[in-house]
Amino acid sequence: MTWRDVLFGLEQELLDPSAPVDFAWEQLTGEQDFEPKLVELARLEKWEPSRWLVESLASREQGQAPEETRRKWLYLVLAWFFEHRDEIADPLGRVELVYADFGYPTEIKSFVGYMPMDGPDLGSPEQNKARLFERWNVYLEECRASFAHEAKGEGPDPLVILP
Repeated sequence: MTWRDVLFGLEQELLDPSAPVDFAWEQLTGEQDFEPKLVELARLEKWEPSRWLVESLASREQGQAPEETRRKWLYLVLAWFFEHRDEIADPLGRVELVYADFGYPTEIKSFVGYMPMDGPDLGSPEQNKARLFERWNVYLEECRASFAHEAKGEGPDPLVILP
């Protein structure tokens, strides 16, 4: 996560407004030279406004493409819903909402329930629904592999092709 990612999360209301303070504390545990704005953010009470500090920290980071930030958040939101699918009344309905909220990304349309079925009807609604969950899981696994590849400093993995 970068400060640009945190800022996006705040702007899109994907993060609790107090999350930047926790993120700042995590960053401070690994730093030797403390950025004054980072220290200031970590010292805030969770209820105090922090966006201006997040904006300042984000502006100092190297330019990350907005598409990359959106890709990270798309993955994070879908991963959270997938991990909690047994606790959510209609997890595939949540996928449909995410699909709309993120501007209809083509990489997830294969597991959006109202999109035309890719492949033959499997004979029952349960089996067709299970296929959507399987495609959702495959998407998440491919994203994890791609992010791991990028974390090693190797750049985006050109071999990972998302559905």
